[in-house]
Amino acid sequence: MSLLIENATVLTMNAGDELLDPGWVEIRDGAITQVSATPLESRDAERRIDGRGKVLMPGIVNAHTHLFQTLIRGVYEHLPFNEWLRRIYWCGRVLSAQDCFISAQLGALEALKSGVTTLVDHQFLNRGVELPEATIAGMRALGVRSVLARTIMDLGELAPPEVLETPEEGLRSVEALLDRHRAEQGDGLLTIMVGPNTPGVSASGELAQATKRFADRLGLRQSAHIAESASVLEAVQRRYGRNGVVTWLEELDALGPNLLAAHSVHVSSEEIRIMARRGVSVSHNPVSNMHLGDGIAPIVEMLEAGVTVALGTDGAASNNSQDMFEVLKMASLLQRARTQRPHVVPPMQALRMATINGAKALGLDRSVGSLEPGKRADLIMLDLYKAPHNVAVHNVVSHLVHCARASDVELVMVDGKILMEGREVLGLDEPRLLREAQAAAERLVHRLNG
Repeated sequence: MSLLIENATVLTMNAGDELLDPGWVEIRDGAITQVSATPLESRDAERRIDGRGKVLMPGIVNAHTHLFQTLIRGVYEHLPFNEWLRRIYWCGRVLSAQDCFISAQLGALEALKSGVTTLVDHQFLNRGVELPEATIAGMRALGVRSVLARTIMDLGELAPPEVLETPEEGLRSVEALLDRHRAEQGDGLLTIMVGPNTPGVSASGELAQATKRFADRLGLRQSAHIAESASVLEAVQRRYGRNGVVTWLEELDALGPNLLAAHSVHVSSEEIRIMARRGVSVSHNPVSNMHLGDGIAPIVEMLEAGVTVALGTDGAASNNSQDMFEVLKMASLLQRARTQRPHVVPPMQALRMATINGAKALGLDRSVGSLEPGKRADLIMLDLYKAPHNVAVHNVVSHLVHCARASDVELVMVDGKILMEGREVLGLDEPRLLREAQAAAERLVHRLNG
């Protein structure tokens, strides 16, 4: 299929952060073929989209969430962190494949409607491959570019025995998942990762070493919760006599450029230098960190050190929303408040974290994350002129970070296929999915309370 988007304000997120106003983007067979500041005449285009008055930009990357939690929004938010985490882990005793399928559909729907084209589900409640299989099916049903991090837990202080595995058991399940989806991974729409869930709390040092060796051998990337809260540091100090999670993992040779470190709130200056040296990427989840009272990650220092920082919502049990525009704004403003430097994270830098940095953190930056010829057509189009929370528009880049909302996204395209247009997700009975998700959530909470 060939398609031409005309006369839009095009935010490319290329190496020069070019903003074309107006701009033209040509797409053929799912790939971007031309991006131009001058009119393109594509006479054989099967469809032309008028982008006049609209902003066209790369799709947003949500680098860290837990989709099953869409069914338990707000259920445990009154609890202190360790007790909250215990309840989340214990969901694994009753969570079903159908729960994972429906929650993944619901989360992917919310993601699409907020401009997310690439979605990372960090799955840590596993019993073999049944639950991750269902999560993959749910994400794929909505058409988002799907990343499933099938992680492993082998420590049981907070987690129930049903979700614990030896490193060998967990890695065998990851291999089975890879075998089942080997063909699908070839098209770039599905990526499978591995990882130790939370080193020091639910994952041992031996597991962290084993997953790194496994990932290195198979060329996989890893996802792990790193230094999310002060309680994690206390656990590492108590168990291993080390003052930092990153310091401890460095001693174990468990860090590397394939690691996506979610949160990374409680890291020292020296640990940031270690992360930069090892090529570790970070998924910054500012709304979740505020929601749980975890603290504010030193993102400015990470960026200055050369760490690739992406953005994520985290799960709906520690955020209640999967809105990446909310995350985008908070990522900028929190660092300003923390450092008392009003321009410390410029709007363009925040947008890079939400797009090309997210793609880079996942090893997908050669395919997505910016609007450039040769890349796959993962893009979104917004209208900043029809809602009072945006008007008057003077600086498009600043508006996208500080004014825009999920409801401003009108069109979402993944791999050249339009998934949402006019706020309607094509081919989906949305009211039916919402009814099914509400019913599934009520059944799940009933089982949890039972």
